[in-house]
Amino acid sequence: HWAQSYARQLKSWHRDLRYRVDVIQRYTAGKPLEAIIDVAERIKADGQREGLTTATINRYLSLLRRIGNLAERWGWTERPLGRRIGMLPEHSERHVYLTPRQVQQLAAKADPVTADMIRFAVLSGLRRGEMLPLEPDQVRAGVVLLTAQTKSGRPRAIPLPPQAAAIARKRLPWGVTASLLRARFLEARSAAGLEHVRWHDLRHTYASWLVQAGQPLTAVRDLLGHSSLAVTNRYA
Repeated sequence: HWAQSYARQLKSWHRDLRYRVDVIQRYTAGKPLEAIIDVAERIKADGQREGLTTATINRYLSLLRRIGNLAERWGWTERPLGRRIGMLPEHSERHVYLTPRQVQQLAAKADPVTADMIRFAVLSGLRRGEMLPLEPDQVRAGVVLLTAQTKSGRPRAIPLPPQAAAIARKRLPWGVTASLLRARFLEARSAAGLEHVRWHDLRHTYASWLVQAGQPLTAVRDLLGHSSLAVTNRYA
């Protein structure tokens, strides 16, 4: 009920919330409401095994909390289901940056579409939630145009290197779901011997390459869509 009504009114729905809802619906299919706590524990275990960041796992858990709290508010249950879902403790930021050779190693072990998505991610710095819904008309004259449906809530334009622009012309729309991309990426990183690498590290790598090339942090901030320079300073 929440996914079909209130959630669709949120700015984050088209950016990434709908993909997270799809994952939760697969975990909860056929289960009674009271099983939501067991579902949360399974999401924790699966996420940690797959190498998801603590922050990513907690986003799924926060959605389950929201659903549990709404169920109690709507009178569907008298149990405090949402308040019984515990979050994982979040630690300091990871600093994992790939070399061009490592990116090629990773792409070489992936299927052709995933390989191009890996290359595009590291050449554009887009978040996965920004990449997946891209349409061909959002790339004009070698520039990706994002609407305000981004994490920062502001539109931005990202110039693409020729290789990334060629990938966009060839592949958009991707035709890949978040769950399928995650599964293919896990297979590729394992085959490449890069089990420690996460998808978001491709975005970090993009930023680190810009800094190494002499780009000012203010430009890196704007290209990444960060809300403040303090967030970008990790790449200094």
